[in-house]
Amino acid sequence: LSQGVEAPLCIDSTEADVIRTALEQSPGRAVVNSINLENGRERCDAVLPAVAAHGAAVIALTIDRDLGGMCKTRETKLEAAQKIHAIAVDEYGLLPSDLIFDALTFTLATGDEEFRKSAEETIEGIRAIKAGLPGVLTTLGVSNVSFGLSPAARAVLNSVFLHHCVEAGLDTAIINPAHVKPYFEIPDDERKLANDLIFDRRTPEHDPLAAFIAFYENTSMEVESAVDPTAAMEPEEALHWKILHRKKDGVEEWIDRAVVKLGAVPVLNDVLLPAMKEVGDKFGAGELILPFVLQSAEVMKRAVAQLENYLEKAEGQTKGKVVLATVYGDVHDIGKSLVNTILTNNGYTVYDLGKQVPVNTIIEKAQEVGADAIGLSALLVSTSKQMPLCAQELHKRGLSYPLLVGGAAINPSFVRGAALVDGGTPFPAGMFYCKDAFEGLSTMDSLMAENGTEFVREHNEEMLRRSAAYAEAKSKAKGMRPASRENPAVGPADVPTPPFWGWKVLANL
Repeated sequence: LSQGVEAPLCIDSTEADVIRTALEQSPGRAVVNSINLENGRERCDAVLPAVAAHGAAVIALTIDRDLGGMCKTRETKLEAAQKIHAIAVDEYGLLPSDLIFDALTFTLATGDEEFRKSAEETIEGIRAIKAGLPGVLTTLGVSNVSFGLSPAARAVLNSVFLHHCVEAGLDTAIINPAHVKPYFEIPDDERKLANDLIFDRRTPEHDPLAAFIAFYENTSMEVESAVDPTAAMEPEEALHWKILHRKKDGVEEWIDRAVVKLGAVPVLNDVLLPAMKEVGDKFGAGELILPFVLQSAEVMKRAVAQLENYLEKAEGQTKGKVVLATVYGDVHDIGKSLVNTILTNNGYTVYDLGKQVPVNTIIEKAQEVGADAIGLSALLVSTSKQMPLCAQELHKRGLSYPLLVGGAAINPSFVRGAALVDGGTPFPAGMFYCKDAFEGLSTMDSLMAENGTEFVREHNEEMLRRSAAYAEAKSKAKGMRPASRENPAVGPADVPTPPFWGWKVLANL
């Protein structure tokens, strides 16, 4: 199972022996569910030795016998997490990133005074854990917050609660993706009802729980989904809506209708790409979480696949050969797929190697096909480190493939540092930051032009100039700091003579 699924296997058992045996059998890095302080250190001491021995991660629940069991306030949630952190990190040698804290949440449906503010306490508990224990991760069973409510009410409350938890620093969530909505898609009045309930905004005249239940009393999820909002839309509006709302059904038919009305190239440039840009903007603003972005990307892929039937590739010989890849460790290819489409339909031959591609595989493919450039994509900061590795490896082998790099984690400042090889000189073939697919096309056109060599030279000179300016500014800032005290002179030390050399055996101690 673990060899066929990219996600780590989660081992869930109350028996430490079962967890130990499962870790011994698991070929990859697993996650153990879970440890807590419900019976003092007993569970931690039973499970953590196996977790440490097998390099696993572990979910830690904020349950502490000394703090009353399940922690209900932000202060006790943090205190329990700190205790577990001290045991796991200081005593068993785990890394902070091996710990996944579950701050626990409770249903708001009962109206019990003890739990009226429990959702807000969970949100702030997550924030406190992330701030107080740098490097740790967090998770949460989100739907617990709405247990006992109607399905339609649960979907809205879960979605709004998830939004606030993610803003507070939640890293992972236990959810049914079909039962949550992006925050911006929830109508304002429903969003307000959910927020009033989550943050317990009661007044003498207003009970948020009663208002929330009453609103959804005669509402069902099936009725909500029965109406097709695109029925009265123009093709370009319908395609934009489907990408934004992650609806794949019927997208091919809408592409056909849009091409008849607008033409193939305008559909790509003026409809599909702006829709994906809006998705990216909402992701950047925190209105969309990553799973929703990836679902929108799947709709985009289906739309582009249908559109390619209408797009005519540039006639004649290829304008150039480009090897494209998402770097090793990264499984996201939204932007890369768009670059592929635009380059291909502008006369370039593209070799798309897919996702999680090692540097060596990329270089070997470039050599095999005689590439004119290499394009690298990364969504995550952690995986973007593969880009300077590629530049260094190319330089080491004496290969001169220009590198076009882009993705959510990449910016010009990153590229200025990533492009440096041999202790401070830019990669001779050039590393170019491309903020989007069109800039990638523009860069390729410049590289393949008659003055392409001059373009690379000017680019590298500008990169050197900017690096020097940055270093000068940094040096000036350093010079403005208070002078530090001079270090004392270092002289020879008196080396003590050992009481004896060799070994001795002492008996009858």
